[in-house]
Amino acid sequence: MGNLLSTPVTEKNISLVERQQLSHSIGEMQGYRLNMEDAYCDLEDTINIKIARNETEEEAAQKGDDHTVSRQENIENANKHTGSNQCIFEIPINIYGVFDGHGGTSCSRFVSGVLPLTIKVAIEDAINALSSKEKSKIMDPENMETPLLIDFNKILKDCFQKVDYKFYYDPNNNSGSTAVVVIIFKEYVITANCGDSRAIISQNGSVKNLSFDHKPKNLGELMRIHNDGGFVSQNRVNSILALSRAFGDFNFKLHNTNNHGRFYQSKNNRRIKMTPPEEFQVTVEPDIIIHKLDRKKDEFIVVACDGIWDCYRSQNLVHVIRHNLANGRKLTEISEIVLDSCIGMANTVTGIGFDNMTMIIVALHEKQSLNTWYKSTKNKILDEKFGNLRH
Repeated sequence: MGNLLSTPVTEKNISLVERQQLSHSIGEMQGYRLNMEDAYCDLEDTINIKIARNETEEEAAQKGDDHTVSRQENIENANKHTGSNQCIFEIPINIYGVFDGHGGTSCSRFVSGVLPLTIKVAIEDAINALSSKEKSKIMDPENMETPLLIDFNKILKDCFQKVDYKFYYDPNNNSGSTAVVVIIFKEYVITANCGDSRAIISQNGSVKNLSFDHKPKNLGELMRIHNDGGFVSQNRVNSILALSRAFGDFNFKLHNTNNHGRFYQSKNNRRIKMTPPEEFQVTVEPDIIIHKLDRKKDEFIVVACDGIWDCYRSQNLVHVIRHNLANGRKLTEISEIVLDSCIGMANTVTGIGFDNMTMIIVALHEKQSLNTWYKSTKNKILDEKFGNLRH
């Protein structure tokens, strides 16, 4: 477990961000660790979609002005700028992420600051590279073709590799970090994960995993590690690292002459082995899961580091959050309860409860206010337990 404090730091950093359609609480606690190595992001921004004005006018002539105006008015936060040969429409995007650092704070801090904006810009560029017809489909709130038009898998994998490459040239690049990032765009939740931080969504109290942990003992991870000349002992890569995907950790990504990777031709015509980044012993390549929001079932999203998941199974944590919502508690109060519970589980035999702890709870309240969401969610949970109470 590394060096630990004899007495935990239980001071918490808990905050609430209330917005029109999505609100979230953030809870952090250092615990027994010598330093707080976790970081997070909660970016709220807009994707700017540019369409040439003459194309918009042609579309209006073909479909009728009423149809076009109606479609545009239904786009949340749409904004048409005049005095230009382009129309610019804005669609909200929210990015939540938890980054569990190890070996220092530099990697988690770097990634939390750079990755969200990199993802936002990459998605925006991908949309603006589409034809005007395809852009219109993206802007149409009734059109469900967004994942077919935007290659989220490629975009997110490229972004993770790009940020990892940037961190390699940082002067303090001797640490590593997991990353689980949840992007909410239109009616979709797109999750990119590398490492053992985790994201879940509660659907009427049942858990749907939005990510899966990357542990060295998993068969696919184990094969990749072995193929790159590494080994797994005591569930750790080369007996050192307890996870198999991460930013940083460049000691596990350097050239290894024992691997079975590809070759490249050097200047002196020598064939030298080279492992592609996605096949490193510890790779930054994320797994991607896309979830279509169901407003009738989906209640909230939880994004947290393994300091939380070591103490709670996914279903148990959902139960705790819903139980406290039914008792009238707010998200910030629930965050504090969960953090206190985790530190109270500290056990030298099992090893749980000693890690840094970071958790984001995202309330999916659409256009109703957060207070209305609290009330409706409370009533729904009570009705489930005691029958319809006709609230």
